[in-house]
Amino acid sequence: MELLDKLRFFKRLMDDPELDRLYRQVKERQQTPEIIELENALIRWAGFFHQHSLERGMQAGMKVGKNPRVEPLVVFTGFEWIELGDNFVASGFSTVRAVDAPIKIGNQVSLGPGVAIIGANHGLAPGLPHQDQPQQSAPIEIGDDVWIGAGAIVLPGVRIGKGSIIAAASVVIENIPENVVAGGVPARVLRNR
Repeated sequence: MELLDKLRFFKRLMDDPELDRLYRQVKERQQTPEIIELENALIRWAGFFHQHSLERGMQAGMKVGKNPRVEPLVVFTGFEWIELGDNFVASGFSTVRAVDAPIKIGNQVSLGPGVAIIGANHGLAPGLPHQDQPQQSAPIEIGDDVWIGAGAIVLPGVRIGKGSIIAAASVVIENIPENVVAGGVPARVLRNR
């Protein structure tokens, strides 16, 4: 986002009377119950995102290649199961969630905003609530030079071939071959790249 766009965005926010009132209270250091609640929420959110950040993952031994570029508010869980290649890019609000199976992401892979790579599902056996069933994990492998568009979801057991593109808002439930453009719910090959 360029500076002018950012200024316009913040101008729209400040035109909201409720946000403007909160901003003035924060600026004047007024310790109203609303401000205290807001500060506490920000501290909790910051703590959550730090505990699931790329930095924390690297400290915990997550395998990360050279030159990762990860925007704020990207969440990693299951550090010991995740491997990121060189030049990995993840836009804000994306998540890479491994449970009991590896997620291997190749070199020069880009995740658009809000992408979810999910390595496990709840069990579906009848007679027992899904939350009480063990999670069912399966490996995910994403080849080199893959671009996954905004809001796409990649589910357990999937392999996305080298050089492929996944369209925004797609749901990938089965393997995608190399050098194709795939999209839809569920994602299907749309054309060669």
